[in-house]
Parts: sequence; C-alpha cells; structure tokens
Amino acid sequence: MKTTTETGINQRRKNFANAVLIALIIVHLVSLLGFYTGISWTAFVAFLGLYIIRGLGITMGYHRYFAHKSFKTNRFFQFILGLMGSMAVQGGILWWVSHHREHHRYTETEDDIHSPVAHGFWQSHIGWLTNKKAFNAPKIRANDFAKIPEIKFLQKQYVFIQVLQVLGLFSLGSYLQAAFPQLETSGAQLLVWGFFINTVALWHSTFAVNSICHVWGKEPYEANDTSKNNFIVALLAFGEGWHNNHHKFATSARHGLEWWQFDMTFITLRFLEAFGIVSHLKIPTQEQLAAKRQKNNSLKTSYQMEVN
Repeated sequence: MKTTTETGINQRRKNFANAVLIALIIVHLVSLLGFYTGISWTAFVAFLGLYIIRGLGITMGYHRYFAHKSFKTNRFFQFILGLMGSMAVQGGILWWVSHHREHHRYTETEDDIHSPVAHGFWQSHIGWLTNKKAFNAPKIRANDFAKIPEIKFLQKQYVFIQVLQVLGLFSLGSYLQAAFPQLETSGAQLLVWGFFINTVALWHSTFAVNSICHVWGKEPYEANDTSKNNFIVALLAFGEGWHNNHHKFATSARHGLEWWQFDMTFITLRFLEAFGIVSHLKIPTQEQLAAKRQKNNSLKTSYQMEVN
C-alpha cells in the first residue's frame, strides 16, 4: 500500500509529465505562426545563429562535457556551456545529464526510457517526455556537478532562462522594426523563428539520436546494442549522429571517427583548444580503433559506459 508521501510524489511526477505535454503542444502550434509572420534575412540569421549556439550547448556542453567528461575546461567556460545547453529547452542540466548517463548504463532495457527497442519508436523519440518515469529520481545522479554553485543556479533558473529568451527576442525584434525598418522584421517574427521554430528544430534533431540512430544506419562497431551511425542526423545534430561510434567510445570527444565523418562539435572543440579554452580532449588512437574492429570480426565485446 502506498504511503501519503509516495502518492504525493507520484502525483507531482504526473503533473510534471502533463505540463511537459502541454508545453510540447504549445511550442509546436506556435511554430506554425511562421506562416503568418513570414521570414526575413534577419529572422533567418537569428534562427541559424541560435540553432548553432543552443545546439552546441547540447552536443558540446550537456553531452560531451557534462555527461561524459570528454574534455576539460575552466569554470567560466563550464558555466557558458551550461547556459548554452539550458537555452535549448531540453531540460535542466542536472536532469539531462542524469538521464543520459542512465541511457548508457541501461541501454535498450526497460530502464532506458528512450529506447525504440524497449518502448517503440514514438516513445523513444518524444513520447518519453510525457511519461512520469522521466521525472523519477534518477538511478545515476550527476553528483559530480550538483555541488557546483553556478551549475545549481542554472538548474534552478531553468524556466527563468526560457522566459528571458522569449522577452529578449521579442524586444530585440520590436526595436529593430522601429529603428531599422529596412530589415523587415518584427518582435513576433524574431520570437517565432528565433525561439519557437528554433526549439522545435533542435528538439527533433536531438531526439532523432535516440530514435533514428537506433533504427536506421550502419554499425561499424559491435556495441552490444542497436546504436547506428546516421549521416543525416550527424549533419543536423552537429556530429551526434555518429551514434554507434559514440556508444563504442563513449568518453571520446570526437564522434566522427573517420576523416569523412563530419563532426561540427569536434571541429569547434579543436578551435577552442587552439585558444586554450578547452584541453585534454579524449580521442581513441588509430591502434585502439583497429583493435576494436579486429575484435568485432571474431567476437562480441561487452560495453560499459564510463560515468565518472
């Protein structure tokens, strides 16, 4: 029999899931206003610029740095990465990192809430966000970052960060409309393209890694799961689509392990490394890559995710 406390916790998790469902519907519907506002070069630049900034916040920040510790940086840039990821409207930093580490630890089991193998394609792509299990206390916590004051601040101010983006884009668009009418933009246009359409595009490119990259693509490595490399997803998600590579070398800062596998996130990391902003990029050697391929020819190797 459930206690009053357990019932209350379950109800709160259900409320969170319902709130997320409503938010998903609203953001998708508001995005359709793009047909009403039209698009200008100003709105397109805002869309593209924010897609890159927010997208790298997820791929370089939330994923490769916070979840996998695939490189090192200073505390200031660590905060910038966390802020960029928080702007992408994909959940608070500690929540995101905890769930992603669970995905690797429990890949394609019932505990992997976004597995197309265990729960179906739709559930793996976006449906998991409307399931109260997504708001259960994570089995694997991001304790390594949870005690850092500025990271805790980003987690607590997650909703406020979204409000600031909405107000900022609308205000900027309104100012540009009044001061530079030749730009042919407005507050509504910049808000719709810079925030709502941008968010939908980022959601589906990121979620495609969970769904499409476990269904369609190639498997150069045996990772004891169905993770696959998908070129299209890799382009849209800045290198994250080389998912089979990632599942085999989880802590690698480079996901596009072949010269022809375009990985914008890794290219950005190399650029930042040249200026001393990041360092100690973890990359498998050619010998390690060859050894893994040789093993694949003779036997299946077990996969274990590094979480620390």
